[in-house]
Amino acid sequence: MKYLRNVIALSLLAAAPASQAGMLAVEAGVMDWSQQAEDYFGEGKSENSFIQMKGATGSAFGDLYAHVKLEDIEDSEAMGSEINIIGQINMGDSDFNWYGQVFNKQKPVWSETNTTLGVSWDKQFDNGLYAQLALAGHIVTADYKHFNSDFKGGFNGGYFIYTLMKDFDIGEQNFSFVWWQEHFFGRDDLYLKLSGDGKDFGFNGSAILRWHFHEQISAALTYRYAENNMGKDGFHDGVFYSLQYNF
Repeated sequence: MKYLRNVIALSLLAAAPASQAGMLAVEAGVMDWSQQAEDYFGEGKSENSFIQMKGATGSAFGDLYAHVKLEDIEDSEAMGSEINIIGQINMGDSDFNWYGQVFNKQKPVWSETNTTLGVSWDKQFDNGLYAQLALAGHIVTADYKHFNSDFKGGFNGGYFIYTLMKDFDIGEQNFSFVWWQEHFFGRDDLYLKLSGDGKDFGFNGSAILRWHFHEQISAALTYRYAENNMGKDGFHDGVFYSLQYNF
């Protein structure tokens, strides 16, 4: 049986035992963006709270992951939401899968839905290292109210992601480490202008260290970064702190 291993789900499922075919959890924390990010985005990327509910399930047929996230929950005028659904359908007994993702982000003055469809490959090695690659086409639907734009969206180039994950122990303490990075290329010129990404090729990623200090509770330290992506031409980054409870 293959379980959900992908760019987002891996970083979340790291809080659950690898043998677990399903999970349901809630996570809350703070996104502490760098001064560079705050200078550009203002309060939009400063010290921002978040809370999210997430779940995943896996079977011999494939895997499904979803999360619902709220940001800036203490500020109704700035509150944003995020919904993400990711699935893999196994190609027989091989290490290849059909891959799909629908990601929606809502803010008071803009919204964007990204759909990626393609193929993925993943493998669990004997030393415990897990690796995944996925290549897909990218379709975007967006509403940028603050630009009064008539951008309707459509095909927006290609998408590529890699993920690495490893569990390890220090003394009697259990940890897991996840590194994923997703890349976008061949994007629409008007989209690049409206989104703020600027240049055709862009990427973003996370390096996540999670400490499983309790059977149901874990703490995560996440380094988040982006280049020509996530609303800014050039580089910006931040450090996130969070606690997760697994039901």
